[in-house]
Formats: sequence, structure tokens, C-alpha cells
Amino acid sequence: MEKLAEVWGYSSRILEAALRVLRRYRLCDRCLGRLFARLGRGLDNAERGKAVRTFLTMLSTSPQPPEEGLSPRQDDVSVQSAGYPGVCYICGSKLDEIIFELSSKAVKSLKESGAKVSSFLVGVKAGSDIERREQEVIGVLGLDTWESVRREVKRLVGRAVARELLLTPDFTSPDVIIVLDLAERNVELRIPPLMLRGRYVKLGRFVSQMPWIRSDGSKMYRLSIYEVCEDLLRVLNGGRLTLHAAGREDVDARALGSGRPLVLEIKGTTTKKFPPVEAGVVELKREPWIHIVLDGRASREYVRVIKTMSARKTYRVVVFSPSGLCDDDLKKVESLNNQTILQRTPTRVLKRKKDVVRRRRVYEVSSTLISKYIMEVLLRVDGGLYVKELVDGDGGRTTPSFSGVTGKPMKVVLLDVLDVEHAVPQ
Repeated sequence: MEKLAEVWGYSSRILEAALRVLRRYRLCDRCLGRLFARLGRGLDNAERGKAVRTFLTMLSTSPQPPEEGLSPRQDDVSVQSAGYPGVCYICGSKLDEIIFELSSKAVKSLKESGAKVSSFLVGVKAGSDIERREQEVIGVLGLDTWESVRREVKRLVGRAVARELLLTPDFTSPDVIIVLDLAERNVELRIPPLMLRGRYVKLGRFVSQMPWIRSDGSKMYRLSIYEVCEDLLRVLNGGRLTLHAAGREDVDARALGSGRPLVLEIKGTTTKKFPPVEAGVVELKREPWIHIVLDGRASREYVRVIKTMSARKTYRVVVFSPSGLCDDDLKKVESLNNQTILQRTPTRVLKRKKDVVRRRRVYEVSSTLISKYIMEVLLRVDGGLYVKELVDGDGGRTTPSFSGVTGKPMKVVLLDVLDVEHAVPQ
């Protein structure tokens, strides 16, 4: 009996809220039912609305209402009846018609677009008059049992699209987004960017990551990573390409080993399908200088991580000193093992970066004397450490440095990135 009383008490609050709303607004069954969408699993909102209205009608004609004050006034009967008079205040009694029209347009648009898709997501533009009036009614309701008209329309149109075209809803990486406009009754198809992750290896020097164009329109360097990636656009019949990489090496440095992580974002293509990536890997090459391997899809979170992470890197540096080198200089250079380096923004990049002091760490240093004037050094350091300045000291802006600890002028002759350590989401 106690449980029954509790259920009846909650039911009474629901019915009182419905009666409070219906005394002020004329609502169709769907808009009334949507106010109680979180109740009655498996029911359509129109069914909920009809059930609420029918029960209120039963109470209005009951000779002895279950609870004093709950019985509707006699002049409310016409409003609560299943066949309510007039026009729905929220949707103008046109919501079912709008849902059918938008569903038909969405199916037709997808058929006529020629887009090769298997998954989709439905969105509804905010700000329609229907939504505004709904918010007004919800303010009178006083319960949190409602769902928005936008959510209901998304669900019903999505159900129709899935049924008619045998497509699968995908809330994370859909092939197409169907955007509905309740106010204009329009449908727009948007193909999300195709995001492909991978790595690039750069075997040539003076190959830039992005094209460098002089003021006269000529290219500074003959080849760039970006230009090789553009080969994808021909495969996908157009689109616009954005390259996201985990940092970049100097233009005169090679990127060897397992390569540098990157994501290719392709916008404006007519399809998100790229079967070779789905099946395994895609290789882009410009022999013998550039090799790019794409091995899967990427998310926005993946892009954010690779662009902000400070991955440790391993370098091979060939260093020249006009003063000559000896074994003692190698020991001094190797004394930078596990040392913290203070670097002011290098002079060579001050035009495009703020002048700040960065703290970076050198984890390992191993050096070999190649000749009287040349040594080879293997370095494992924090990401963001400027290796050229670690060698030459940049006029005292980097401390300690190879030049500083040896007391000799030094210059990087050759620089290679051997490894970019990373821990990024899959």
C-alpha cells in the first residue's frame, strides 16, 4: 500500500502539471506527449499525449475523484479530450507533417547527392519559432520529464532515413550529417572532413613541411610534404587539404626512423570513404625523398594531442668547430647528460615567436670524434628544444651549450631526427 501511495503521488504531480499546461495552451498529442517523454519507455510522444489527455478526460467525468483538487474543472473537458479543438500552440498542428516532409527531403537529397556513405548523423538548427514556443510551455510545466522538439525530430527523421536507405546512425564519425531547418523546412547535407592519420619520413634535405612561396610567387624549395599529400585530392575528386603534424623539423633536417606523426584533414570531398585506408595502409611517395604512410582514421582529439604534445626526440647531429676538437671536448659535451637547458627564443625565430625563456631537458648525449674538426653527436631531448642553439649557444641565449662548455665555436653541419616518441590516442 505504501508503494502504491508513492506511485499515485508521483502520478498526481504529472497529471497536475499536464492540467496546468492545458489550461493555458492548446497542444496536439505529440507536443503534449513530448512534455513527458522520459516516462513510458517504448511509447511514441503522440501516444503519450493521447494517454495523458484521455486519463484527464476520465478524471473530469469521475463522480468521485481519487484526490481532492486533482479533478479538472468541467470547462476543461473540451481541452483535455482526445480530439482537442483549435490549433496546437507549439507547432500549429503541423509537426507530424513537418517530420514527414523533412524525412522525405532527407532521403531524396541523399539519393540524389551521389555521396558514397554508410553512416549518418542528424542535426536540427536551433532558434525556430516552434522551439521558442516550446520553451515557454516548459516554463509552465514545472517538471524535468520533457525532451526538446529538436531531439524528437532528429530521432524520427533519423529512423526514417535508416529504414529507407539502410544506413547506420553514427554519433562520433558519420559519413554525412543531415542538417534540418524546422523554420524553413529545408534539408542540408554536410560531408564531415575526412581525417587520416599516419607518419612521414623525409629522406631529403631542404624539403619543407609546407610550401614556401616568395613574394614574387616562386617557390623557395622545390618540394614539400604538403605537396605530396595533395596527391590524395586527385583520388578523392577534389576537396581542400589541411596538414596537422606533431611539430616540424628544420627545412635542412631529415626526418628518419619511424617518422613524424601527422593527420591529413580533407574537406569538401563528396565522400568520406577511402577503401585503402579502411583495408590497411596507404602510401604516398615522392621518390626518393618523401615517404608517407596513412594507417587509419583520426579524431579531433588525436589532432589536438599531436599538435600540443611535447614528445621527446632523438637526433643525430654532425658538428663542426674551426678551432679543432679532441677527446676532452667529447667529455665536456657529454657532461650535458641529464641537464636542464635554459633557452631564450632563438634569434632566428624571434620574428615569428615571442621572446621567452624555455626550460628543456637533455636526457642522453653520446659523441664520436670523426676528424680533427668534426664530431657526431646522438641526443635524446625534450620536445621543443632547439638543437642548433644547444650546439652553438646562440650568443649566450642558450645555456649550457656545446660551445659554452667547451669554450669553442661550434656549428651544426647536418641534423637528422631519428625518432619522435609519442603516446597518442588511437
